[in-house]
Amino acid sequence: MSMRRLVNAYRASRFYFLFNGSDEKAFGRLVMLASAILSSCIALLTSGVFYTGFLIGNDINIVNLGIISFLPFIANCFGVFAPLILERFEKRRVILALARIAYFTINILGMTLLPIFVKDPTQKVIGFAIIVFVSHLINALFTGGYAAWHLNFIPNKVRAEYFSFQQITATTISSAMLLASSFIADALRGTPHQMTIIVALRYIAYALALVEMVILLLPKEYPYPRKVSTISIKNVFVLPFQHPKFLKTMGLIAAWMFFASLAASSFTYYLLNQVGVQYTFINSIDASYALFLIFFSPFWKRILRKWSWLKTFAVTALFHVPTTLVYAFTTKANFVWIMLAVRLTQHFIGVGINLAWANMPYLNLPKEDQSNYIVFYSLVSNFSAFISVSLSTWLISITQGMKFSIFGVPFINVQMLVLLQALGQLLIGLWVLWKLKSLTPEDEE
Repeated sequence: MSMRRLVNAYRASRFYFLFNGSDEKAFGRLVMLASAILSSCIALLTSGVFYTGFLIGNDINIVNLGIISFLPFIANCFGVFAPLILERFEKRRVILALARIAYFTINILGMTLLPIFVKDPTQKVIGFAIIVFVSHLINALFTGGYAAWHLNFIPNKVRAEYFSFQQITATTISSAMLLASSFIADALRGTPHQMTIIVALRYIAYALALVEMVILLLPKEYPYPRKVSTISIKNVFVLPFQHPKFLKTMGLIAAWMFFASLAASSFTYYLLNQVGVQYTFINSIDASYALFLIFFSPFWKRILRKWSWLKTFAVTALFHVPTTLVYAFTTKANFVWIMLAVRLTQHFIGVGINLAWANMPYLNLPKEDQSNYIVFYSLVSNFSAFISVSLSTWLISITQGMKFSIFGVPFINVQMLVLLQALGQLLIGLWVLWKLKSLTPEDEE
């Protein structure tokens, strides 16, 4: 009897309403949720500290790490050609699945196997660079097809709730996997077996990628509305300029991506290589974000309903400024308390900003010819990140060995990039509040 009540309570819940197999749109969201969970696990096992650790273990220095890190952004700029491919297909699920598995095979399997056959350090860098560029080029040409397809399953009335449940579920499950992996990696740190564990995690990630590819074939595919009759690269650049609000939103995304990417990979390298922080410590803090999602998502959803997507984003961006400033002062002597205080505070703020940011590409997205607008969004965000990572890599390369202090705390180039990031957060938050009315979608006014 108690089990029946439990089942009935589950069927009456909002989670079941959003994710179930009896309604085709709810089933589509269920597939999207499963994909988000698997994608999070794949990303955690093959990027972040494990990715940086994999490259460090293969003798990649911080400058070469920066070069490899900005190649995906160059490749993603070729997404401008995606409409020429995607708009020719009335049904896209098979071509999207083939492209996705090609991306994961080259990016995960290819990069993992390369050091077995290539031993020269210079050739390794070249090989990694080619693999990263080619895999992300394939991804750039096809990944926008999933966004145009899956947007049908998340109408505006359920979007905030969907993103909240998706982030909570995906983060909770992937964080558990991340912690287990970190404990094993740290237990073997400094031994010949450390790289064996990191490589094994990459093989696990590839197996998960195969599962995700199959799952993404399952939901219904709808017709793709088109307003323009011809398929042209020109439309990617012309159509967005006919929609001022969409264009301003893209400007916001470009600015945020620029400042967010300044120290993304280099600061992780700094923490692992210079400060000596363990995988488990970093990943335990990252994994704790799942708890913040569970406990504080209802609060931020209420704020979102009260304020709107944009105001929530702007205010949380401003809240991030003091935490980012403090984070720049992380050193060997103080990393424990600074990382705990800063990152946990950022987790609370991050629930709000990530919820608002998840909807940013769709905020002022026109309803027709969406492949063109999605490609434009991808082009803008990736080109902005590419400029950011290129600039930061150049700055690091010309300031290597330079040391100074601020308020008695030793500083190097990477920490200065974090200070620039804080400045960007301040300027963007203030600009969004200033331009709030002109950025707000018409159906929210």
